[in-house]
This record gives sequence, C-alpha cells and structure tokens, in this order.
Amino acid sequence: MAERAYPANVRCHGLVDSPGNVGVNGHACWGYDDLAGDFRDAAVAFLTEGLELGQALMFVGGPAAEEVVRSIEPMSSMVADGSLTITPFEGVYPGGQRMSNADQWAAYAGATEQAQQAGAKGLRVLAEVTSLASPDGAWPGQARWESYADRRMADSTLAALCCFDRSAVPREGLAAIASAHPVVDRRLDELVPFRLFGRPDAIAIAGEVDAFSSNTLRHLLRASDGLPVDKVLDLGELTFIEHTGVHALHEYAEEVRAQGLGVTVRGGPPTLHRLADLLGVSL
Repeated sequence: MAERAYPANVRCHGLVDSPGNVGVNGHACWGYDDLAGDFRDAAVAFLTEGLELGQALMFVGGPAAEEVVRSIEPMSSMVADGSLTITPFEGVYPGGQRMSNADQWAAYAGATEQAQQAGAKGLRVLAEVTSLASPDGAWPGQARWESYADRRMADSTLAALCCFDRSAVPREGLAAIASAHPVVDRRLDELVPFRLFGRPDAIAIAGEVDAFSSNTLRHLLRASDGLPVDKVLDLGELTFIEHTGVHALHEYAEEVRAQGLGVTVRGGPPTLHRLADLLGVSL
C-alpha cells in the first residue's frame, strides 16, 4: 500500500465527516451514537490512514468498544495480523483513572518512541474513553488533559482519535473536550464554535468566541502544557471574538507573564485589538 505524505509542520484541523485524513500528528474528537455503526466507521477510517502512513496502531477503550474492535472487520483482521495492538484500559489508565498530565503524556510519548524504534513512523491510538469523562464532575479534567496532550502532539508523531458516547457525557463537557481538538466530528458543530489546538510553534485558536463559549476558552487556556517557554497565540483563523473572550485572553497572558514568560499574539480579527483598547487590557 502506498504511503501518504504530508507537508512538514502542517497540522490538519477543522470539522470533518470522517477522521480518515488527519495526518501523522492528528488529534480528532468523535461523538458516537452506536459502537457497531458510527464508532466502527470512524475507527476504520482512522486506522486505515495510519496503515498508509506507516504508523503502529493501538486501541485502548472500554469492554464494549473492545469487543467491536475484536469482532468486526476490517479491525478484527488488523488485530489478527498484529498490525493493531489492543492495550488493556488499566494498562494505560491505572485503576481506570488518568494519571497526572505529565505522567500520562510520558506514557504515550514512551509508547510512540517504542513504535519508532521498532521501525514504525509513529503511533496512532484509537481511544474510546467515555468512562474518563462521564462521571459527575469528570469532564473538566478530561478537557484539560486533551488540551495539554494536543499541544505536545503538535511536534510529535503521535495521532489519536478520542471517542465519546454522546449520550453519556454532559453536553457542556463534550463541548469543552471537543474544543480542545484540532479535528472535530462535524455533527458536534453546534457545540464547538471554536477550536484551540497546538501547532509546532504556537497555540492556535480557530473559529468564533462568543459570550457562551468564552468560559470554555478560559478553561482550555489554563490547561498548562508543562513547558517553561514563551507562548505564542496564533489567532490568524479566529474570525470573531466578543469582549468576554478578550478578557479570557488577557487573563491568560497575565498568568503567563506572572511566571516570567513572554506572550506574543499573532494575527486576529480587527475587532480583537479594538476591543482590547476599549476594555483597557493588554494582550
């Protein structure tokens, strides 16, 4: 099978009908209704691209999703021939819980390095992780983890498709989690007016930030990437922002500067800087 090629330092993003073209460091959020239906279709598209890119394939998820992966073609054949590895959920999330962001990232980064040492061009993870976001009060931590991981993935060869049962995760939670992914299931469009995601040299915000989504923006900006370096906010694809969103950006910039780091704002709609001047805040 011919391998796909992507331009260096290009990261795919946007609302999509299928996660089959996300690239070597793609990070997609999928909200499924039926494991044997739309979950299966998204998983196959995602895994097939990984094979074309020469990445090692890994699945981690709940028992019902694992049964689908093991029993439905072509995933069952991928498992049988060893191209898709099924990793026990508790092997990745001890006790069924996320580790600290730094430790969880270290686990995924280590698995990616092992895949590369074995001759693969990175690692591609199909993750069914509804259980990490569905208990009461769990989704804020999941959203912060997704944002942390995404910023690290921007400069890696790790790709992930994060799948959630739409009936089990609160609407507000699914909106925040999806907004932390560069690639999002188009059916979640009304929940995701903007996306915040990592680029190799910046944190990008694409779409619109209004009064209803500014708290989500604030929440995701506060998800540290754990890197003590100056920050760049790439707002070149931010098409609209309301004053509450400007306040969220200002608060983030102030928090970063309080750590002795610099913040550079790149691009943005004309209203951004006019609003900042009117509000008397600096970016």
